[in-house]
Amino acid sequence: MREELEHELERVRGYRADVPEPDGATVATARVQLMEAISVEPVPAGAPRRDRPTRRRLQRLQRRRRFALAGGLATVGIGVGGALGLTTAATPVSALAAQMNQLANVAASQDWTGIPGPGQYLYTESSGLTSSDTVGSNNQMCTVSQVEHRQIWIATDGSGALNDTRGQSRFTSAADQATCAGMNISDPASQNSSWTARFPAGGLSLPTNDWRSLSTDPATLLQQVHQRDGGPDTPAELFTNVGDMVRESDVPPVIRAALYRSAALIPGVKLLGTQTDPTGQTGLGVGYPYDGGQIHSELIFDQQTGRLLAEEYYDPSGALTSWYSYTQQRIVDSVPDYPMEQNHAKAEAQTSTDQSQSPTAATTTSSAPPQAAGTTTG
Repeated sequence: MREELEHELERVRGYRADVPEPDGATVATARVQLMEAISVEPVPAGAPRRDRPTRRRLQRLQRRRRFALAGGLATVGIGVGGALGLTTAATPVSALAAQMNQLANVAASQDWTGIPGPGQYLYTESSGLTSSDTVGSNNQMCTVSQVEHRQIWIATDGSGALNDTRGQSRFTSAADQATCAGMNISDPASQNSSWTARFPAGGLSLPTNDWRSLSTDPATLLQQVHQRDGGPDTPAELFTNVGDMVRESDVPPVIRAALYRSAALIPGVKLLGTQTDPTGQTGLGVGYPYDGGQIHSELIFDQQTGRLLAEEYYDPSGALTSWYSYTQQRIVDSVPDYPMEQNHAKAEAQTSTDQSQSPTAATTTSSAPPQAAGTTTG
C-alpha cells in the first residue's frame, strides 16, 4: 500500500512537467473571458433577466443589409442545420477553412476594445458608396449614387448618437436621370443630405449585451447568431448574419475568431484571396455568389488584426454597386450634443428601404441605410 501511495505521489509531482505551456491563442481566450466576467454586473438570485432591446427597428437605422433573395441570388431554403450538415469533421480542410482558421487565430490574439461602461459609448467611423431613392406621388423612383461618411456612438443601453452625411450625388444611369427629370429633379446634388441625432435608451443597439451566452464552437455559434439576427434559413443569410455581428460591434476576440471559423462552414462561401477596397485597404476577401457564380457580396478582413476592413456589393454583371470601409473604432466617454430623436418612425422613413411608401407624397429613402459595422482599428 505504501509503495502504491508513493507511486501516486510521484505521478502528482510529475504532472505539471507533462503539461505543455498554453499557446498564445489559449492565453488570449482566457484573458478575454476574464475581462468579460469582470465587466458584467452580478445579477441577484431570483432577479428577472432583462432581455436586450428588439433589433427590428435597428435593422433599419443601423444598415442591416439583408440579401435580397431574388434576381439570381441563391434561394435554397435548406435551414441552418441543413447548411451546417454539408460540412462535417470528415471533410478535408479546404483552402477557405485554412485561411479562415488562420485569420481566427490572429483575431483571438488581439486586445479587446471591451464593453462600454456606464456613461461610455462604442464609437465607429466609416465611409463608402451608397445610394438614395426619392419616391414620387406616381410611384416613380429617382435613384442617385452617393458618397457617405458616417459616425455612430452606441452605449450598452442603446442610447447614443449618429452623424450621417451623403454628398457627391450622381445619377446612376441615363434611364434614372430621365426618371428623375420627370420628377423635376435635374440636379443630383439636390439629393445630398446630412443627418444628425441623439437617441434615448433603446434607440440603437449592439448585437448583444451578453457575449458570454454565445458559444465558441463555430457550428453552434453560427446557429446562435442566426437565431438572434433572423432572416430566412439560407446559406446567403448565414453569410449576412456573420457580417451583421462584426459591424459597429464590440465583439470579443474569442467570439470573432469563432465567427470566422463558422464562415468556412457555410455552403457557397468563396475564398477570394488578397483584395483591395476602393480606399486602398488590402486584406483577405471572402464572398457569397449569385447562382451564376458571380460574387454578390464580399467581406475583406485585415490579416494583421482580424478586423473587418470593408464590404463590397456587386450586381449580376460584376459591377461594384456599393462599398463600405471601416476606419476607426474605440470607446469614448461622451457623444455630440445633437438634437434628440424621439420619433423613431421618422428616422426609419429616412433610412429604411422596406417601409411602406405613400403614393400621394414624395419621400426620400435610402436603398442602403446607415450600416452597423465592424472596423479596422481598436
